[in-house]
This record gives sequence, structure tokens and C-alpha cells, in this order.
Amino acid sequence: MIVEEYIKRIVGTSDALGQLQSSIIKSFQSTSFKLFWRNWNPLFGYFLSKIINRPVSRKLNGVISSLFTFLFSGLILHDIWIMPLFYILFHKVVFFPVTLIFFCFWFVMILESSIKFRKNLNNRRIHVLINIIYVIGGSVLGGLISSII
Repeated sequence: MIVEEYIKRIVGTSDALGQLQSSIIKSFQSTSFKLFWRNWNPLFGYFLSKIINRPVSRKLNGVISSLFTFLFSGLILHDIWIMPLFYILFHKVVFFPVTLIFFCFWFVMILESSIKFRKNLNNRRIHVLINIIYVIGGSVLGGLISSII
């Protein structure tokens, strides 16, 4: 499947602005944190799946391949430019803040997948609230861990 077809399948439109709006809305309304990430950035998701997740999952299990995917995204796609930027702008050394945040997101995703507590929840607003709590909680926890290191 080519990337354009994948994105249109995930977000339901090929229009760039519509894709952005749709991916954000679909993410927060997702019925699991795993679906949240599938909907969040379908373009990066497509390439991360193709380059990291699928090849690693052929050798190791899905939990480990998703961990590698989250850590790769945090380190290579985010921290590699955020850490020098923090030093340049704020004269502050930070160690892998996004990678640690993404690790927390991964942990929440795996924990929720094993517990399956949202399986019977049908209220869209509750799903939005849970996803907001997960994003804020994972961000704060990862940031705290980064500041301790």
C-alpha cells in the first residue's frame, strides 16, 4: 500500500488540512491509546511501521517492536534536534526528554492493552478525557524523569 492510500484510509481524506484536523479528532476520540498513536500522525506512523515496527516484529514480539518504534521516534525524530536546541536557546543540558516521554506513552499503551478496561466504554467524551490524561500524564512523568537524569 502506498503512503497516500494509507493516510486516506486512516484519516478519511486526502486534503492536507482535513488530514490534520481528522487525525487530531480521531486520535483523541480513539477507544484505546494504541489507536490514538495510529491516528496521531499517519505519515510518520506509516514510515515508522514500515522501517521499524514490521521488521523488528518479524524477529521479536509486538511489544518489543513497538518499544523500539517509540524509542526510535523519540530519539531520532525528536530529541536529536531538541537537545541541542535547548542548549543553544536556554544554555541547559537536557537528556532525552522526548524519548523518556515516549517511553511513558509506550508503557501506558502496553498497560492499557493488557488491562483492556476501555473495552466496554462507548462514551466518546470519556475516551477523549482518558487520552488527554494519558498524554499529559506521560508528558509530565517523562519530563520529570528527564529532569532527574
